[in-house]
Amino acid sequence: MKKYLLSFVKGILAGLAIGLGGFLYILMTFLFHDDLAELGKILGSIVFSVGLFIVCTFSLHLYTGKIGLIYEEKQTKEFYICLPIMLIGNAIGAFGLGYICFFIFRNTDVYNYALSAASSRLVFNTVFDYLTTMIKAFLCGLCVYLAVKSFNSDRLRPIGITLLVFFVFVFVYCGFQHCIANMFYFGMTNAINWYTLINLLLVILFNSLGPVTGVLFTKLIKKVTAK
Repeated sequence: MKKYLLSFVKGILAGLAIGLGGFLYILMTFLFHDDLAELGKILGSIVFSVGLFIVCTFSLHLYTGKIGLIYEEKQTKEFYICLPIMLIGNAIGAFGLGYICFFIFRNTDVYNYALSAASSRLVFNTVFDYLTTMIKAFLCGLCVYLAVKSFNSDRLRPIGITLLVFFVFVFVYCGFQHCIANMFYFGMTNAINWYTLINLLLVILFNSLGPVTGVLFTKLIKKVTAK
């Protein structure tokens, strides 16, 4: 029971960390707008990595950072029980920070940039929109897996941190969808509706499938480098 409680608490902290990354992204897009909008997007995509860096450094329990382990090797029964527990913790942390930011910034221009980020994730007018969300979520799952794997393989060394920032930059800049980050954006804009639920269900599912490709890729690299 203690193990599950610890996973829950670390899940909340991980949700807060990713929410912080999301807020820093919004802040950069706000500070650098109009003619500097592209610079703001680039800087925002880079500073978002602060959230995942905190998660990896303090070994917090981020669902999208842990789900890939089930594809690497067989896990214990306790691990599978912990997965939904940490996901619930992630949701509490991300939504919680999101709503705190909502009440602080709802009457400011910062809110409008958060609204733009949230609204872009809630477009479901055609079948293509659903397919796009699935693909973006899958690719995000892949990037997060590679980011965490890189950091853990070269822990606290320049190359490990650099690769973590790179993979985070890729998924944020390209608009790939991360379920926990989305929770923060939806919380910060008070966007709770059926479209929110649809988005989160799809993104959680395909974030969970993305690491499959990452596992196959890393195993291929190991085989090639071992020769």
